[in-house]
Amino acid sequence: MNTILNNTIISHEHWKQANRNLMAKTIAELMHEELLKPVIDFEDEAGYTVFRLETGNKAVKYSFRGQKRLMDYWHIDKYSITKIENNEVSSSLDVPQFFLEMQPVLDLDSNTQARYTEELLHTLYCDALILAKGPLSSGELAEAGYQVIEHNMTGHPWVIVNKSRLGFSPTDLQNFAPEADRPLKVLWLAAHQDRSSFHALENIDKEAFYRSETGNDLYEQFKQILADDGKSIENYNLIPVHPWQWENKLRIHFAGDIAEGLLVYLGEGNDIYSPQQSIRTLFNTEYPEKRYLKTAVSILSTGNIRGLSPKQMKIAPSITDWVKGLIKDDEYLAGKGTLFLGEEASTTYLHPQYRAIQNVPYQYNEFLGALWRESAGSYLTKDEEMVTMASLLYVDNDGVSLVQAFAEKAGISIKEWIALYLDAYLTPLLHIYYTHSLCVTPHGENIMLVLKNGIPQRIVIKDFVDDIVLTTEAREKLPSHLADGLIQSSNKENVPLFILLGVFDAFFRYLSDVLHSYSDFKENQFWTLVHSCIESYKNDNPHLQERYEKYDLYVPVFKRFYINSLRLKNNGYNENKAFAIPKKDGALPNPLYHVANKNSVAAI
Repeated sequence: MNTILNNTIISHEHWKQANRNLMAKTIAELMHEELLKPVIDFEDEAGYTVFRLETGNKAVKYSFRGQKRLMDYWHIDKYSITKIENNEVSSSLDVPQFFLEMQPVLDLDSNTQARYTEELLHTLYCDALILAKGPLSSGELAEAGYQVIEHNMTGHPWVIVNKSRLGFSPTDLQNFAPEADRPLKVLWLAAHQDRSSFHALENIDKEAFYRSETGNDLYEQFKQILADDGKSIENYNLIPVHPWQWENKLRIHFAGDIAEGLLVYLGEGNDIYSPQQSIRTLFNTEYPEKRYLKTAVSILSTGNIRGLSPKQMKIAPSITDWVKGLIKDDEYLAGKGTLFLGEEASTTYLHPQYRAIQNVPYQYNEFLGALWRESAGSYLTKDEEMVTMASLLYVDNDGVSLVQAFAEKAGISIKEWIALYLDAYLTPLLHIYYTHSLCVTPHGENIMLVLKNGIPQRIVIKDFVDDIVLTTEAREKLPSHLADGLIQSSNKENVPLFILLGVFDAFFRYLSDVLHSYSDFKENQFWTLVHSCIESYKNDNPHLQERYEKYDLYVPVFKRFYINSLRLKNNGYNENKAFAIPKKDGALPNPLYHVANKNSVAAI
């Protein structure tokens, strides 16, 4: 097992490399979000643009070079970044120091500066640990299993502080971070029905469900523990909890309910789980066909504290039932083999005092709960393998992309591989949107790609309940009991931001850059294939023409998504009563419009 070493002292070499990697990402993302506006010095012989970046300190500036990409994105050559201080050039980089130097330029208040620095330091620490572990080659990953790939990812591509995980200690990172690849067991609590609730699909019997999750012997042990204390299991719901959550949140925050017997500690479960990229979602390594388990882990990670919303837990099975009902007779999606992993059962437990506080910050009501999502394992054939779609952005230390390794494994060209991938991934999303008016969140961690001998076959969509957004057409079909639980699109312009932002900007922006930079597959070639995929779907489904026109994918520009600005601007660390959502504003050039018009001109 390729795990992080127990000795967590960070070497100078790995710390320097982590800072250089993060600096390149920081520059690229802040330029994309229009927070950094470096000055162009000149074009070098290799076709790179050389930039000069002034800071809030007149004695300090930075120099670097980059190549322009579509969607106002720059590929930054990380090895070109230098710091010039008092006219002396240094190749040593320090990202927290950079933000300190940029404080006047970015107009950061002291609270934001301090909190963001904390997130930067935690992210750098985790990045350095991953470097110490030693990344696998793309060839090795292409031959590896689902969980090996999951544990070798490096985090959200857009978020600068993508591994801040505030609340985790170094020991916690050793035990619970996905890249640590350590097995864990959950703890089980019995929660009195006066405080807790259990929700499931109609065909699920609660006792049979719990027996299937715990095993009959352990269920009987839990039942006896309650009986020995004069309690009946019929009056309780069982809640599995992450060991970190129990030790760091529940034992203190729920001490009163534990003392009164409303919450009863039952003990450790038998099954062995593996943390996924989201940390709070756990994969059953002993029984892969059993459900994924999502638990509350109240750490600050990628912008929000990762508890579980009681409102979402309550309606998750009902939303699963409704969405699957919409698509159950869809022959097109069935032909594509597209899978929706249903969220089949959930439990919640509300704190007696926090729940009574008006406008309490969201995290105080999200300490205790669990969600069970069906596993894709039972849907896969013997010769199929599954990977997180986030892995398609992976590039190894030799500059080889995982996509290239998959194509070589399949014995086909990258162009052929991408065409098959788009047919497996983008085409079903177009259908879900234009036929059913549903907007899921299709970024890399929410989609799993099913392969056969390295060749893309189909996609698996997970976590669609939390982030589902409805267009006007879908809202009209929604049952009344779900009306308050789902987000209605506020997109008055009728622009399909679900795809333009969620697919193009959030994923294709990075994938096309990886292919352009490391696999000699130019971004215009990539976007031409995207254009062909969309046009092919439209030609095959002419009856949807009215919706193509209303929700036009070929608009010249669409709104930017300011993910990193969420923390850096507008008092981003204020305690909010709701989950923080980045703003959409400004105008981003649409690569689809660019490529379609370029192709049209070329055809004249």
